[in-house]
Amino acid sequence: MRDDLPGLPLDLARDILAREGVSPSVETTCAPGRRDARGGTLRVVAAHEDGRRLTVAEFLDPIEDGGQENG
Repeated sequence: MRDDLPGLPLDLARDILAREGVSPSVETTCAPGRRDARGGTLRVVAAHEDGRRLTVAEFLDPIEDGGQENG
């Protein structure tokens, strides 16, 4: 498992991996407490098989999302 990718936006993680010649598969899950919520920034929550498989979830980014809060 790679520990340098979790927390990164998906696009940035893909860019890093592309420079290493890796094209990951992506699995989506729900962020804690956001099972019914939609929207936000896709971020890596886990990177398996040296980055060949990423698990991502949508997280609200208050700055990017205009100050929205989950409520």
